[in-house]
Amino acid sequence: MLLQKVDKVLLKVETIQIHCSWVMTMLVTFMLVIDISARFLFNKPLPASWEISEVLMPYIVIIGFAYTLTDDKHIFVSILTDLLPARIRAGLKVFAYLLSFLMCCLVTYFSWFWFWESFSINEQILAPINIPWWFGKFAMPLTFASFGMRFLLIAISSMPRTHPDPGGGR
Repeated sequence: MLLQKVDKVLLKVETIQIHCSWVMTMLVTFMLVIDISARFLFNKPLPASWEISEVLMPYIVIIGFAYTLTDDKHIFVSILTDLLPARIRAGLKVFAYLLSFLMCCLVTYFSWFWFWESFSINEQILAPINIPWWFGKFAMPLTFASFGMRFLLIAISSMPRTHPDPGGGR
């Protein structure tokens, strides 16, 4: 019951993230088309379009990785595990999800400090216009936090269940 509620909330967060990713993709595409057209037609490219697309790229790429896990479209290399009995294979899968959760926790933790340092000093990209570098760095902790939560939810839901005896042990 609680697992389903957490899953529902996390799915809403992931849906918002994937919509933001689509918006960022469209903005970068539109900006690059205008930049290339302006350069070709008027010899006046947009200032810092490359740098802006560089800052937005983590939102496009990393959120997509996280969403593939939600949609169960991740690629698994299972050459060796396919040879194992189903019970051991299931245990290894839970172990892999828990290990992935721990890795996501580490990435979230350390990337938060990387973002926060950039934010606190108002780090800017060296470009013709002021572009905050911290905005791109915020994608890592934001995305890996939800990525890690998804790994944890999948690991918990993949664990074998022990059901109590409905007869009360008689």
